[in-house]
Amino acid sequence: MGNADLLLKFKTGRGWYIVLINALVGCGVAAGFPQFSMTITALSEKSGIAPGVLMTGDTVKSAAIVFAMLLSGFAYNRFGARKVFIFSLLTSALPQFFIPHAGSIFAFMAFKVIQGLSAMIFPVFLVIILRWMEEKNAGLSTAVFNSIFFAGGGLGGTMAGFLIAGHGWLASYYALGAVQLFTGLLWLCTVKEAPPGERAESSEGVGREGVAKEVIASPVLWLLALSFFATMWGVQAITVDWALFGEWLGYDALALSKIMSAVTLGIASSCILSGKTSDFFAKAAAKKSLARVAVLMAGHALTLASVCFLLFADLGNFTLFYAATFLFTFSVSWGLGAFYCILPEIYDARTVPLATGFTGGLADMGMPAAPMVVGVFFGLRGLWGLGWASCAAAAAISFLAGLSLLVILRGRS
Repeated sequence: MGNADLLLKFKTGRGWYIVLINALVGCGVAAGFPQFSMTITALSEKSGIAPGVLMTGDTVKSAAIVFAMLLSGFAYNRFGARKVFIFSLLTSALPQFFIPHAGSIFAFMAFKVIQGLSAMIFPVFLVIILRWMEEKNAGLSTAVFNSIFFAGGGLGGTMAGFLIAGHGWLASYYALGAVQLFTGLLWLCTVKEAPPGERAESSEGVGREGVAKEVIASPVLWLLALSFFATMWGVQAITVDWALFGEWLGYDALALSKIMSAVTLGIASSCILSGKTSDFFAKAAAKKSLARVAVLMAGHALTLASVCFLLFADLGNFTLFYAATFLFTFSVSWGLGAFYCILPEIYDARTVPLATGFTGGLADMGMPAAPMVVGVFFGLRGLWGLGWASCAAAAAISFLAGLSLLVILRGRS
């Protein structure tokens, strides 16, 4: 085996480690949404803040996430991955120890904004992964990352359910903060931003004014973001509101911890399958970007079908509720494994970090609205069916954006 083969073997093995450690850190961040939702009643009693106001905290946090994602490419270019990571680690973990003791609405909302800013690291994680992994594994590697990252939405609910039942609601905050700090320190000690022989900083020119204008002015960027919009709308609605929906249906904390395991399984299996499917069709396609966009669109079609099942199933039956949870989560999560591997097929090394942050940030603009629409506007009125129907409407919009994107990409040389 020659030196080149050994280097490739090392790079591939190290790349998969980076996929996993990036995902584990992200999983702890995503777990904060359902963990918080399951403590709203207790937190309201302790703080004196109305539950409806507390629920808007995740909307405020989601708005901060969008802001952080849009700035991510510029921050990566200016400061590098490690400094962005340290910022994100501190803004994610430290508020976990202070939110339970927030004595005013202002303090509570401030901690939620701080937590939202931790999302600045998400596009950077993806850029690092794509630098380490071979092109043939682009879909699978980003799918594995996203499956573990967003599975935190289910794991957070499962963990919180057991901790609340056994040790009280405060323990769920402290335990999650400790997990975030531990995985963050492990990342800092073991991860290198770039493979041997490559520059550690982002590609020269990324984030410069001319390049930024070039990326933002293209309709492709906006259609990409819109085609991903339904994924983030649905995943955020499930992550924040599903435990509240189950509580409204009459399930207790222990039953909800089991139900939230279906969210974890749905996200993980959907991401892996969509990523592998994207790689399979891209390998055989004359134009890889077209194949990957088509795979993304399949998830939106699945979402429309799963919402119909959700609306008409007897959700008072635990088995049917578990099945509906899995199918719905599987469908809306499909884009998590299929979307980000599209970007290297369209953008070059100069522009892919910026495009990753912008498309993710633009698509995430649905994140503040999804919990507000599904949980606050409809859920608090007992109209959960209409709330979940909004996910079907979002899927239809994203499907049409995907069709438009296919037309434009087909016309490109």
